[in-house]
Amino acid sequence: MKALGMIEVYSFTTAVCVADLCAKTSDVKVIAFDRNRPVSPDVPAPLVMVVKIEGDVSSVESAVEAGVAYAKERGKYIVSHVIANPGQDVEKMAYLLDINRDKYNKKLPKSFLGVEPEIQNTQAIGLLEIQGLVAAIEGLDSMLKSAEVRLVHTEKRLGGRLVTLVVTGNVSAVTASIENGFASASPLGKVYGHEVIARPHSEITKFFDFENTDAPE
Repeated sequence: MKALGMIEVYSFTTAVCVADLCAKTSDVKVIAFDRNRPVSPDVPAPLVMVVKIEGDVSSVESAVEAGVAYAKERGKYIVSHVIANPGQDVEKMAYLLDINRDKYNKKLPKSFLGVEPEIQNTQAIGLLEIQGLVAAIEGLDSMLKSAEVRLVHTEKRLGGRLVTLVVTGNVSAVTASIENGFASASPLGKVYGHEVIARPHSEITKFFDFENTDAPE
């Protein structure tokens, strides 16, 4: 590993968007999402995520700069750092991956260290991150009924008190889905993120299993 870049932000939605922007900005690999729980309840979102990328020093620096700018614009930025020529043990820790491997995402390994993930393509993904299972289920129902989209991932944190739904489809369908999901769910729970990523980079889509059409257990 020539360089390791880390960007710490609030919310899973922000982390995915930051990672996508990093990969589209320069030639870097997104190697992991890691997470922590903030100690204070007075934060922009009750979940801290770290995006980890690798590449040569200049590419990582450019990617981190772009990711930081996005997170700051959203008011979700915490801290970032670039390590040139990280040691072997640091590299092992850098690849630690904390993302739900539920029924939708069973093929995701615990680490991409030494693993070449499958490249998956999709026109767009949409993310709705909301407080509470009741609000999440209402939002999902509205999302699936309002547009031709498919649920590809659920990210449940804090015992189900924070849920992120990830859907896929064409850009217009995903946009309509997220708008309707937000409108239906927000009266029932606080929304911490709702974003649409058009033409998501393969460095992002590798974290989701777009081929799995089974219902969650």
